[in-house]
Amino acid sequence: MDTYLFPIKIAIITFPLFAFVFTLPFAIFQYKKYGYINKFRIFILFSFLLFLIIAFYLVILPLPASRDIKSTMKTDAPYYNLVPFTFVLDLMREADFDIRVPATYQNLLSERSFLQAAFNLLMLIPFGIFLRYYFKCNFKKTILLTLLLSLFFEVTQLTGLYGLYNAPYRLFDADDLFLNTLGGAFGYMFAPLFTFFLPKPATLDDDVNLEAMRVSLFRRTLALGIDWFALGLFARLYDNLLIEAAVYFTYFILIVTASNGRTLGKWLTSTKVKGAGEKLTFKEAFIRYGLLYFGFFGLTRVLGRAIDVLVELQDPYSIWMTVFAVAILAVINIMFLVHLIFNSMKKDRFFYEKMSHTHLAVSK
Repeated sequence: MDTYLFPIKIAIITFPLFAFVFTLPFAIFQYKKYGYINKFRIFILFSFLLFLIIAFYLVILPLPASRDIKSTMKTDAPYYNLVPFTFVLDLMREADFDIRVPATYQNLLSERSFLQAAFNLLMLIPFGIFLRYYFKCNFKKTILLTLLLSLFFEVTQLTGLYGLYNAPYRLFDADDLFLNTLGGAFGYMFAPLFTFFLPKPATLDDDVNLEAMRVSLFRRTLALGIDWFALGLFARLYDNLLIEAAVYFTYFILIVTASNGRTLGKWLTSTKVKGAGEKLTFKEAFIRYGLLYFGFFGLTRVLGRAIDVLVELQDPYSIWMTVFAVAILAVINIMFLVHLIFNSMKKDRFFYEKMSHTHLAVSK
């Protein structure tokens, strides 16, 4: 039992890391496809991710202590078994079991060959359930995808974890392919029993009004992060504050006006800046982003540059000026952070939105 519990334990420990890496592409995909992120959809897809991690770890763990597998194996040791239903022959040979005597059935629970076959059958049953319930795969597609997943596991073993080890440390087995695929088929057939009380994926978005939906702080931050990443590609130009200001003016004002409220980040997160009318005006974009990027961010950028210059001077007067500049910078950032938190909790618009008469809206 510990052989199976150990990979599950490691999967649970490492899942947050995989979830963190998966979150960004997941969020962008959900925003582009559905216009928002449904909490139940998060639960289903992250459950599916956890299942895949557990299944993969069950295949590869525990890892051998040494990469030199060949030295620990007999010269004639097989690396694969291509003969189907070998597990049946092993069961008949090793088990104290007679199909005509029900009393001997309990002996199967202590037989290695039976437990291994049962494990391979059970392992991908959840895969078949997920494919039918959420991904709406038909029976043939479920069989094919389960077979391909099982084949991926077997190839991973046959290649010694893709060359990490100099020989396979587990057997490539045709029986595993068969039993895994059979498990996926069972999962497909029994899926309605497990998902009867769950909402149908097709109905998750029925009562959603995207026009009335408020853009969350996470969504704003994600869009901003994408925009900063895009602008970071031109970071070498930013040694000159005037050039930096010109880049910001072009990206956040001219492009936003021309695209009717969109930047790359807003396009990927299905949001847009809306003004008083159907078409965002230059004045609205100029006030909004002028206050934000040339007001708050611009001021903090100038103060940061001033602090760098004052630190290099290293004289008593510059020390006091540095302390004063740092204090101002800290106060500005704290006030801005408090404003963001307070208005987010109140679900109110931010200062640059109120003053420009604009707001961020969902736009699929």
